[in-house]
Amino acid sequence: MATPAPPRLPVGERLRRVGTAAWALIGIGIVAAALIWGLFKISIIFPPLVLAVLIIYLLNPVVNRLERRGLSRVVGTVIAYVLVLGSVTIMVFALIPVVSGQVETFSEDWPKFRTRLVSFIDGTAESINDRFGTRFNTTQIDCLLGADETADPQAPTEARCDEVVAGFRDRIGAQASRLTEIGSSVIELLLVFIIGPLIALYLLIDLPHLRRDSLNLIPETHKAEFADLASKIGRAVGGFFRGQLLVALIVGLLSALGFRLVGLPFWFVIGAIAGFFNLIPLVGPFIGGGLGFLIGTVSSGVGLGLKAALVELIVQQVDNHFISPQVMKRTVNLHPATVMLSLLAGGTLGGFWGVLLAVPAVAVIKLTLSHMWATRVLGAEVAPASKPAPAREPPSVVADEPEPAAEKEVEKAHS
Repeated sequence: MATPAPPRLPVGERLRRVGTAAWALIGIGIVAAALIWGLFKISIIFPPLVLAVLIIYLLNPVVNRLERRGLSRVVGTVIAYVLVLGSVTIMVFALIPVVSGQVETFSEDWPKFRTRLVSFIDGTAESINDRFGTRFNTTQIDCLLGADETADPQAPTEARCDEVVAGFRDRIGAQASRLTEIGSSVIELLLVFIIGPLIALYLLIDLPHLRRDSLNLIPETHKAEFADLASKIGRAVGGFFRGQLLVALIVGLLSALGFRLVGLPFWFVIGAIAGFFNLIPLVGPFIGGGLGFLIGTVSSGVGLGLKAALVELIVQQVDNHFISPQVMKRTVNLHPATVMLSLLAGGTLGGFWGVLLAVPAVAVIKLTLSHMWATRVLGAEVAPASKPAPAREPPSVVADEPEPAAEKEVEKAHS
């Protein structure tokens, strides 16, 4: 039997709900603008808090699982930290021989590689100038790479390179005041990776108490709704970060393996770079493929460069059609255009951290606005998962009357 459609609300009631939702959105916008302004004023605390949130989303499932097995919250948190740090340490020690071998090979082959790179840059610039009538000058790049005029007759002379280096020295001297800023930025980065895990440790231990205290601040009439929305946001953001790290690891391993099969030099380092930049949705794959193409073309010609680009293309197709849909199917669901605009806005506002947080932040905004529109405008109820289960009615003492078909079966049995 079809479920009857809910009664249509009067026009006045619908307009009232739309007005309420509009004023609520305006209020949320004002509060969000005030929060953003305040965060910019105290932006020094933002990076360690972001790192702490990332660690919490990654380790909280492990801590919860250990807590369900009977361990205390403190012991579970310490064990999770030890497991993660131990795994990272073992991985680093296992990869040191491979990375050091490739770095040593790169340092030995650098003179030959530098000559090929200079020739490739000069040839590419010359072909572009001939075809489009431009005037690209590669003198500064050649001098910075240390081009040798004895090995390459077209390389800039030593006197010309001295002039270029003197020009760079003057520019650096003019920007000497920024050296202090660079030094302070390095110190801040070190503090982020020290303070962030400590903040995450304390928050992980007290997370159940913080949740309970946060719910106690909400009126009883809206507590179930708040808990429902918070659980949706937590699942989306946590699933996004955990999924992105897992996908980046898989993409890095597949890229390194593919580069190794086609014979690309420094295959492991380039694969690791491709995996790391895969953390940036829709943008990272082009960085790994472009770097592989450049290294392959400079080292052994365009053929190897195209093979490396093809490897990254295949890896990304496998990721887009098989890996990411399985890993990220329960996380954020945003249109690619929305993702690109979010990355641009996040990079403008917060640099690297803004790019990292742009997509989950937009997903949180989308979930919040969708929830408010559904509940305040369309009149939908809170999700059943957050509502208490309805009380079961006691079984009736009087037996139900049998159906007509059942009565006929009884009569046949008696006859």
